[in-house]
Amino acid sequence: MLSPATLALALLLLGGTLAQAQPAPTREPRRRSFTLTGAPLEARIATGIRTFLVFSVPIRGKAVEVDPTRIKVVASGDAILAFEPLSEPRPGECWTLRVPLADGKASEVAEFSLVAHPSEVDTEIDVARPEESPTACPTCAPCAALSAADAIASGFIDSGGVGTRPLGFFTDAASGFELKEGVTYRAGGWVLVDAEIIPPPRQPAWRPTGATLTSKTGEVGVRAVTVKPGKQPNAVRVLVTTDVPLPSAGLDFTLHLNGAQGAPSLSIPEVKLPPAKEPKP
Repeated sequence: MLSPATLALALLLLGGTLAQAQPAPTREPRRRSFTLTGAPLEARIATGIRTFLVFSVPIRGKAVEVDPTRIKVVASGDAILAFEPLSEPRPGECWTLRVPLADGKASEVAEFSLVAHPSEVDTEIDVARPEESPTACPTCAPCAALSAADAIASGFIDSGGVGTRPLGFFTDAASGFELKEGVTYRAGGWVLVDAEIIPPPRQPAWRPTGATLTSKTGEVGVRAVTVKPGKQPNAVRVLVTTDVPLPSAGLDFTLHLNGAQGAPSLSIPEVKLPPAKEPKP
């Protein structure tokens, strides 16, 4: 028969074993938005779960400052950074991630405090600069929302106007992506493809890290890739601005959206551009 001391020790060891065998608590994926204030922004991380930082301004993704023994930078684009923790901070501990911004404004760096939360994990964080008041906006600088007069005066829209063409519904059976709706735009000096995409169920936080627009004659220069929330749940709106293709390229293109490392990419065929408008005499 076990003595009381031996029984107590056995129960203590058994309790510890059972406690260790309990599965890790499920953490609810969250999508949050922050405005840069100069103070560190909190990001809730978890081992094996990828976090996407989506910025409203360009970043210098190759110059990110982080401890590589703790955090793996999976991919970086013009305005998107994806990372995955190799381990987690202890309770009360935080790690630092610094992302240099490339728009030439203060603050020049977005700093994040990486912490572990018992029930939540950030799968996407949208980061924006505070809006400037109208009085602080120089008259020579482009505004976030252009009036018709601003657009014409800046040459963004000329007398030829803007041609549009709808994108047809498309499903990639192999990857599970869906193109729900979209529009192509063409002006005298630029082309834009606006597409609303629903990622596969296994990739709910998917975001593109870059894009190419190609025809039978080659690629068109991509100027910017903008990512915004879509109209439908889990949808992502991708706006790709490019140079105007040469006439020899025709009107039929393929839009390829690059996924982060370990995430799928998407190619959308039959992206038809509006024809170029004939110049007025």
